[in-house]
Parts: sequence; structure tokens; C-alpha cells
Amino acid sequence: MNILLVDDRRENLLALEAVLKSPDYNLIFASCGEEALKCLLKDDFAVILLDVQMPGLDGFETAKLIRARKKNKDTPIIFITAIYQTTENIVKGYTLGAIDYLFKPFDPQTLKLKIEAFVKIHLNQKQMKLQNELLTQWAFDLEKMNECLELTTSNLRRAEALARVIGETSTDTVITMDGLGYILNVNPAVTEMFGYGHEELLAQHVSGLFPGKSFSIQKSFRGVNNRSKVLDATATRKDGVAFPVEVQISVANIEGQQIHVCSVRDITERKLLEEERKDQNNTLRKLVQERTCELFQANEKLKEEILGRKKISKRLIKTSLKLTNILESITDVFFTLNHQWQFIFVNKEAEKYWQKGRDELIGRNIWAFFPEYLPEYYPLFMKAMSRRAASHFEIKGIHSDESYEVHVYPSDEGLSVYYHNISERRMFEKEMARLERLNLVGQMAAGIGHEIRNPMTTVRGFLQLLGAKEEFQQSKDYFQLMIEELDRANSIITEFLSLAKNKTVDLKPLSLNYMIGNLLPLLQADALVSDKDIIMELQDTVVLLLDEKEIRQLILNLVRNGLEAMPAGGKLTIRTFMDGVEPVLAVGDEGCGIKSVDLEKIGTPFFTTKENGTGLGLATCFSISARHNAEIQIDTGPSGTTIFVRFKLPIDTPFAMVL
Repeated sequence: MNILLVDDRRENLLALEAVLKSPDYNLIFASCGEEALKCLLKDDFAVILLDVQMPGLDGFETAKLIRARKKNKDTPIIFITAIYQTTENIVKGYTLGAIDYLFKPFDPQTLKLKIEAFVKIHLNQKQMKLQNELLTQWAFDLEKMNECLELTTSNLRRAEALARVIGETSTDTVITMDGLGYILNVNPAVTEMFGYGHEELLAQHVSGLFPGKSFSIQKSFRGVNNRSKVLDATATRKDGVAFPVEVQISVANIEGQQIHVCSVRDITERKLLEEERKDQNNTLRKLVQERTCELFQANEKLKEEILGRKKISKRLIKTSLKLTNILESITDVFFTLNHQWQFIFVNKEAEKYWQKGRDELIGRNIWAFFPEYLPEYYPLFMKAMSRRAASHFEIKGIHSDESYEVHVYPSDEGLSVYYHNISERRMFEKEMARLERLNLVGQMAAGIGHEIRNPMTTVRGFLQLLGAKEEFQQSKDYFQLMIEELDRANSIITEFLSLAKNKTVDLKPLSLNYMIGNLLPLLQADALVSDKDIIMELQDTVVLLLDEKEIRQLILNLVRNGLEAMPAGGKLTIRTFMDGVEPVLAVGDEGCGIKSVDLEKIGTPFFTTKENGTGLGLATCFSISARHNAEIQIDTGPSGTTIFVRFKLPIDTPFAMVL
């Protein structure tokens, strides 16, 4: 059975051949619409699998030309496409006479079953066509036979009329009788027909040859004047065997006496032929009825199959629309490429990612459209394409610094690609790592702080005791220097202990503005010493549950870091405001900003850019913020740095707005 496969891609034809290969099918390939039309001029096909997107004549134009040919107007056409999946294209395909509309990638088993069904339908139609041709031929032959029989009958009657004058040469029995039916003469044919000799019948009544009521002399002679009369009767041979005859009676006047001439013809064969014809007519009538019933049943089955196909097609269209809606609604970038690296589908997120409309992308080569992608990402995509194995890797956005996790999956059409934005996850992972480091340092601080302070207390006490003795008065300055260094070490340990995650906090309802106002004289004193100025921009904020000592330390650390980052004459700004429902503390300086290399390390214990810094100031601020359910954000640039402390306000907080 011939099946025509039309696709401009050799690999697609090979894939279809692998699915449909069978000793029952003769698969014929065409790489374009023109070649497919040439194939249709040569052969008859059970079904045509037609690709929609082809150079030159596309699938729709080819289908239109196929349907225009009377010979192929009913040939089943199945469209196969990977791009034209919109409702408009599907309706167009069915309008052009498609029986089915499949989308790539398709299920091989489903395609195989569909082809088997259409081949069966083609075979049934072909068989029904042959049966109709046979019935037509039989009817024609029967009509010819009837014409021959009628012609034969006419010839026989003509021959029987001629037999009256031919006489002895006739094969029919010719009997000459008087007006009463007694035989005057018979021709030689009587012996062969009836078995009597010539002498045996002379002067005998003709009724002896026609016993019974089938032939009556009185009735037969009645009305016979100037024309002959033909009757059907039953004759009897000498041996008693009866046979059908056709009797033609005519009258001749000889010397004033009426002589009746009776021509008897044996019509046994004709009767048998008529019976046979009657039987043939009955058989033909019965066969026509049976075939009509079969055709009706086949037609009903075909209608059911077509209805089933339409239902399946509707379900496939609904499934396709659902899948398209899902792909359009996801927040991940999704697009597909064919084996020539051309876009064949992009969703809305992909349009945003590439900053191009799908009309600009579909059919374009990704490497030609985005050449900057080629050096870095082509090997990764090519690995999935050539090895037919899924590939996973991370990339940076083409128009942003956001990170994406890429999943590339091979398919028969080419590649399916997902871009999942993981920037937020990476920030979360970094924040978790930083908190883990703070937690580790805090645990260390809680563990060793007490043990270090005990020997320091003992050393400091003995230094004070020895420094008070008379014999060490000349070294009193050295003792004082050692005590100050011990006090400095103790303050570092105190700051180090504030990193402990499990440190107990004493939360009380306090106002940020109130606490900043209490610290203002101390802060201004620090600023005046370094010839700098502090500007206050305090707005109304809600009362928060705060640990006064820790928040004082947080404010002091942020302000002193800002003052140290500025040259003389700089201005440091302290602001409070509400950002939606979040109270915010902002400390901004006019320094040179923080380098991008150092920005990720800010808040890490013991990391500092100061010559004499301990690297615990901002680390302490991050720990205090975490214990107060607050978040620190840093905005830096060449003109200065602003650190924002955003306090997360509980939804059910009972405190009102205050200054």
C-alpha cells in the first residue's frame, strides 16, 4: 500500500520511515510540494503525511493543489508541524481537507495506529469501488444478454415464419391439417421432434401430439384467417415424454379448401434459458441487496470513524491549547530550537529575556541573532544536540547580571531550553553563609570569652598592685600602658561577645528618634574632634521592642564607621522614616564608597579595611540586627555610602506612631 511522506528535512523523513516501516507499506518520499505533486501523477496513495513548513510550496498550498485534482480529492491528508500550532492554522488545515493535524514531537505509536486506520479505510473504499464496478459490469452484461435473448427470439419467430414456405428444409415440424384437425401432411422434422414416422401420423388427429388442455383445436383455429397465430403448448413424443413447444398456426386456401398449417418448434432450450435468466436476475437482485446492505454498513462505520477522528482532533486541539497556556503562564524562560538552531517557539518570559518579540525570533538562528552568545554557550548547547543527552549549567543574563540555571533537553525537533532565574536563591545562599559564619563566631565568642577574661582580670589586678609599690614608681607609666592595653583587649572581647547568636536581649518599647536624641551629644563630640558635621533628619516612626544597650551600640558603630570613612569637613546624615510599614534607620556618609570586591565581605568577623580596625564593628551590627528581626542593606558609590537598617514590624503590633 503506497504512503506518501512529504518533508523538506531528510532526518524527519527517516524518523517517519522508522515509525511506519512495514512490509505492507510502500513508503514514498518527497522533499517538497512540487515533488509530491509529481508522485501523485504516477501513483495512487492510501494516505499523505504532509509537513506544513516547507520552502517553495508550503504544506497548505500543496494540500490545496492536491484537493483540486479529481483523482485525489478524497485522499486522506495528515498535516505534521512543529510551528503552526495556533487555532487559526489548525482550522486552515482542516478547511483545506486535512483528516488530521499532528504536532511535533508526536507519539510514534499514535501515528502508527492512525496510519493503519487510514490504510484500512482506503482498502475498504477500494474494495467497495471494485464491487461497484463489478455490479455495474454484471448489470451491463445482463442487459446485453437480454438484448441477445430478445434478438434471438425475434430471429426465431422470423425463422418460423419463413418455415411455412421453406417446408422440408425447416428443422421445425410443419403439420398440414384440415379444418377438423386431421393431419394431411408432416415434414421430415417430425421424426426427430416427436419420434413418429411420416406414415404413422397421416390421417391422425393432431390432438394426439398435444394431449391435455394445453392445445385445443377449436380455440387454436378460431380467429385464424389472413394472419398466423402463435401459441405455447405442451407436446408429447412417441415415447410419452412431454416437452414445451411453440405452435404457429396459419391458414391457406387451396382450391377453395382451407388448409391449416401448424409449425411446431421445440422451445425446451429457450425455456431453460429463460429459467436460467430468471435465476440470474434473482441472484443478481439478491447480490445487489446484499452489497447495498454491506455498503450501507461500511458507510455507517466510516461515519462513526470520521466522528471519532473529529472528537480526537478536538481533544488534541484542547490539549495543545492547555500546553501552550501552561508554557505562557510559567515564570521561567522557555524556548525551542530546531536542528538548524532556529527558534520555533518562545513564551512570554523568553520575549522579555531576549527583549525581542516572537515575530522577530521565530525562524531566526540564535547564534546569528545573538553572536555574543556563541563563544561561551555554543559548546554547552552543542553537547546536548550531538550527544542527545540533557545538559544543565548556569549562565549570566544577556541583558542583566542576573544568574540563570539552564536546562537543555534534546528532542526529535531539536532542543527544548528552560532558563530559571536563580539570582534570589544565590543571594539567599550568600546571606545564609554569612549568617552561618556569624553564628560560628558567636558560638566561639560565647565559649572562649569567659575563659579569656579570667586571666586578664588577674593580670590587671597584679599590674595595679605592683604599680602602687614604691620600688616600681619609676616604671609606673609602663604599668599604666599595660593596663590600658588590657582594657582595650577587654573591650574587643566585649564587642566579640556581642556576636553571640544566643545572647539574651532585654526588649522594651522604645523610639528610634528618642535613642538617637540621647546619643546626639556624644555623636556630635566625636564629629567635632575629627572636624566633621552631623545632620539629623528624623521623621515619625512607630515604637519598637528594642534592647537599648544593643541599639545604642548599633548606632554608635554605624556613625563612627561613617565618620572614619570621610575626610575632614565631611557631613554625616542620620535619618529615620517609615517605608510602608517598616521603620528604617539610615546612616549616610560622604566618603569614597566601598569597593565592589569588599562589598560581599562586609559584616564578616575580623574583616576590616582600617589599619587599626578589629573587623568586629559591622559584624556586631549584623548580629544585633538579626536579634531584632531587622535587615541591613548597603547602598554605596563614589560619592559615599548609606547603610539602611530596616526593622520588620509585626502585623499585630499594638504600638502607635510617636516622634
